[in-house]
Amino acid sequence: MSRNQTHELIMQSLYVELTHIAMKEEIDIPSIMEGVFHQDFNKIDLFARGMVIKSSKNLNKIIDELSKALKGWKWDRISRLAQAILIMSYAHYHYVEKVDKAVVIEVAVKLAKKYLDLNEHKFINGVLDNVL
Repeated sequence: MSRNQTHELIMQSLYVELTHIAMKEEIDIPSIMEGVFHQDFNKIDLFARGMVIKSSKNLNKIIDELSKALKGWKWDRISRLAQAILIMSYAHYHYVEKVDKAVVIEVAVKLAKKYLDLNEHKFINGVLDNVL
């Protein structure tokens, strides 16, 4: 599996987690990841597990930091998929591995171009540029 595919599945896992939170359902990260990755949790790439676990563990802090960078927007008004991309990117840069800011933003913009509405990638780029 390529790193791009792994990033997509991490984003999807975070999307499912955010959906469970919105529905006030129990969060079970291993089960969520097994459903998204279609394999046993222990066989999922260590990088992917670390990204989702550290995102989940630090979720409130990450959302607080991202919310500060949302000029004129409120967190709950952003699409859940955009939230997942932002959370994943923030966690990657601050909690998982030291990676160049431009690389993290590039990955997020690629995902935004593929999955979000036209020009929403510019929003993602701007927020991450302010918060990373």
